[in-house]
Amino acid sequence: MRRILLLALLLLLPACRDERITVADFYAIAPQVLEFAERDARAEQPGRVADGPLYVNVNSFRFAGHELTGAELHLDSVSAVLGDPVLAVQEQALLCDTTTFGGCWVRRYGVWVNWNLARGNAEEVRATVRTSSTDRRAHPTDFCDRVWRLTFRKAAGRWAMAERRLMRDCRTAPVE
Repeated sequence: MRRILLLALLLLLPACRDERITVADFYAIAPQVLEFAERDARAEQPGRVADGPLYVNVNSFRFAGHELTGAELHLDSVSAVLGDPVLAVQEQALLCDTTTFGGCWVRRYGVWVNWNLARGNAEEVRATVRTSSTDRRAHPTDFCDRVWRLTFRKAAGRWAMAERRLMRDCRTAPVE
């Protein structure tokens, strides 16, 4: 009987530490994720700067919010928190030519952002975010996919980025 009770307590202990963040916490983190991802994608695009529209898969942010909070978030409220970017899914923002020339690009020299993975608790949140951008003046197209793992921690009641790790980079060393 004691073993069962001890086992039950051990199983409940991690659940106490892994409490979810609040919706307000998510709404504090989400704009920071988007701002970092957009700024990085625009700055690191090889060739012409990606100065077109910001396309965001707002549903990916909504799903990340649900994963982190357990709450059903509305697309309109998530979009408003993000500054009402152009809502787009991958098929709308990324175009691919399957004919002679081939290649993929983001519409109108824009940047596309997708929140791929969300993990965390009331103390720490990890976001894996993908951005895509292009310069079509070169052949083959300078298509840039970047993936970041961003870690946010709460300190003094505010969420701030604590760590960032580039998981995938489109840039390669110049050929000489």
